[in-house]
Amino acid sequence: MGTSGSSSGSGSGTPLVPSWLGGGDSGDLPGGDAPPTPDGNDGGDDQGSPQNPDNNQNPPIPPVAAPERFRSARTNFSRFAGSGGSDGRALKRAVRDYVRSGTGGSANAVRRMGTARSAASNALGVFRGIQRDGMQETLRRLNLQNFAGRPIQDIFVGLTEVICHDGGTIDEAITRDAWLETIASLEQFDIADSDALSADQIQEVFLSFVAHTVEARLYQEIGVNGFKFSEDLQDIEGFDKQFRDYIERSVRDSFASDLGEMANFSDKEIREIVDKTYLDTWNLLETLGDREG
Repeated sequence: MGTSGSSSGSGSGTPLVPSWLGGGDSGDLPGGDAPPTPDGNDGGDDQGSPQNPDNNQNPPIPPVAAPERFRSARTNFSRFAGSGGSDGRALKRAVRDYVRSGTGGSANAVRRMGTARSAASNALGVFRGIQRDGMQETLRRLNLQNFAGRPIQDIFVGLTEVICHDGGTIDEAITRDAWLETIASLEQFDIADSDALSADQIQEVFLSFVAHTVEARLYQEIGVNGFKFSEDLQDIEGFDKQFRDYIERSVRDSFASDLGEMANFSDKEIREIVDKTYLDTWNLLETLGDREG
């Protein structure tokens, strides 16, 4: 699956939103200052946007987690894996049960993605700078001017430390791995000019990264707890492809934001888009699972 870390998944006694989970950075996003909003606010402060599950207020004490709350999700995921990827109904039920029972609902699922949301916001912050000021100037501001003119894959690798903060936790590891998987798939986005990114290309890269973080989160929480499936390579490839295709398609189907005016976005607007993207994704995954009974 490509995740950087492995564990037995979250235990049943883990809080629905663990206190150690990052809630997203509140500082300025990389890529240069955004233009001020009409009221003079540069958008850097987020005081509890309706789309943002985290804010600068003291968070409520998380509810006590129900025992065995991941059992149904893990059972269905194991059934899906054991089918070599053919039991799509089990996959949809597994993800639904992860959202509803494992995390306590889509809003909590978003909160659990704090590290990924921070990285996604950082990525859009960099893309905003590229849209507004060009690649070379943005790289110069980030002290990465040596990457100017190099292939786009090299540039994105150079941006890894800017996008993904390395602190050693599993969440940071899987977020970094999701970014590297996104880099590995850049060729499919037809980015011929390393000095510019179109709005459509930015959207594709962003959604690919979001999908990879969701895949990694699900795999860590419900997919690594000892499931067994066929040792046949074809079955393993089928399982992996169906899992990835389902998540990536759901991320794209749920996306309703417009990145066409990226150059003018404030930090706050970027963070709201990121949070909405994760929230809409988890909502759709829950709905799709309900259709399977």
